[in-house]
Amino acid sequence: MPWLILSEDAPGAARLRADAVLMAAHWDYELSIKHRILAAGRLRSDDGLTPTGSLLLVGADSRDAAMALIRADPATAAGLRGSITIRYWNAAILDRQEVD
Repeated sequence: MPWLILSEDAPGAARLRADAVLMAAHWDYELSIKHRILAAGRLRSDDGLTPTGSLLLVGADSRDAAMALIRADPATAAGLRGSITIRYWNAAILDRQEVD
């Protein structure tokens, strides 16, 4: 089942994003679960420059399983994420293709 995970950066996230070791661990983690990721990326302010959070679209058996994926991310464990919203996503179009 596809789940949308929307996270807003916590206060102090800029300091954490500047930590190269942490961001490398975050990237390594995402690559380790890429078979579960349908889409992923940073969210930014309207000027396109300032990171404000992230969007992750994952395949998981349940909401709890989707939450476990985001909680296992080293960036989450380090406190990068403030609020996390998870919603079941009913795909209609994905990668410019209609979804059955």
